[in-house]
Amino acid sequence: MAPLNIPLDALTSRLALNERFQSVRSQSLSNRFANLKPVGEFFDLKRLSKPRDMGDMQTRVNYNLSYFSSNYAVVFVMLSIYSLLTNLLLLFVIILVVGGMFGISKLQRADLDVGFARATSSQLYTGLLVVSVPLGIW
Repeated sequence: MAPLNIPLDALTSRLALNERFQSVRSQSLSNRFANLKPVGEFFDLKRLSKPRDMGDMQTRVNYNLSYFSSNYAVVFVMLSIYSLLTNLLLLFVIILVVGGMFGISKLQRADLDVGFARATSSQLYTGLLVVSVPLGIW
């Protein structure tokens, strides 16, 4: 049996992701959280059913992403905070990468001279990558 090849654009073009994220960027934070739906409505399992076909599924996904977008954002933020607090190495790597990139950008493309060695900004970014990727994977 031949593998099923479905182009990614065929799936994502009907979801209209560009327009959805444009509307998210244009809203203020207080207005965004004013649109939170009740928890009972968000987790209502009685309304779950199998979609009839792919078109029905895409319609449901479009509706749910727009209707519950604030709820999904809150769940994402809560899970992100939880994962950072329970995985301190991940928190350390994120702080290391952000701090390293900030420090390298403060050099303004000048070389870092520590007396016994000189490193260009490209070498510093490479060193940051070499250190942070194994730490992030581990």
